[in-house]
Amino acid sequence: MKQSQQIFTVILLSFFTITNIHAQSLEDAMGGFEDNVNDVPIHMLVYLGLAIGGYLGINKLRK
Repeated sequence: MKQSQQIFTVILLSFFTITNIHAQSLEDAMGGFEDNVNDVPIHMLVYLGLAIGGYLGINKLRK
């Protein structure tokens, strides 16, 4: 139980420290290489989903 609590704490801390990641928009990806680049931030719920999925996956592997 203590180890899973530590893993959850690490995931939670990394969730709050990673705040500014940008992705490519669909128009930039399909249009080729252009000089103007628009950065599109990734929504924070993606990080939450990854953290919860990782936590549930680790718990499933232990059982």
